[in-house]
Amino acid sequence: MKKTRLDLMPVLFPTPVVLVTCKDPSSQPNIITIAWTGVVNSKPPMIGISIQPIRYSHKLIRASGEFGVNIPTREMLRVTDYCGSISGRRVNKFETTGLTAFQGEKIAAPLIEECPVNLECKVRHFLTLGMHDLFIGEILAVHADKDIVDDTGHIVPEKMDPVAFFSRPLEYWSLREKIGTYGFTQGKL
Repeated sequence: MKKTRLDLMPVLFPTPVVLVTCKDPSSQPNIITIAWTGVVNSKPPMIGISIQPIRYSHKLIRASGEFGVNIPTREMLRVTDYCGSISGRRVNKFETTGLTAFQGEKIAAPLIEECPVNLECKVRHFLTLGMHDLFIGEILAVHADKDIVDDTGHIVPEKMDPVAFFSRPLEYWSLREKIGTYGFTQGKL
């Protein structure tokens, strides 16, 4: 198949869409939609989120050293998009969206009740990259709705209906079906 060369851009797909919650002692809590996120370490479990320094949440996370990662569902797409398109400097996003804040166990920043999975994170590393800064947070606690967890204590993805983001042309996508399991080839084609 013929290839064509594209302009440089981040085209890794899919990238998960998450709602990051943050708060410093002098501010109201905030929510920012992030698609530049991913697992960066297994033990201890760590996740990375990239945020532009001009964003309000960047300041809050730098000051507090912590953040929550809340995984929204497809049903939450309107409020998810809204939280990424308006600044928390001017608007209390919990109030305007009607999302319910709940307090976790390990961080001061609230988590979002409507999201089926919530991660409490403490910033362990910070890296300036260019347009974005990378916050690497150690996951200190994980919360999940009981109805999406199976008998073995694992999350059942099809019960969550998470959202993915495609950076060009700036689209949200649904992830709906399992197509295999890790190691199903047992190392053989």
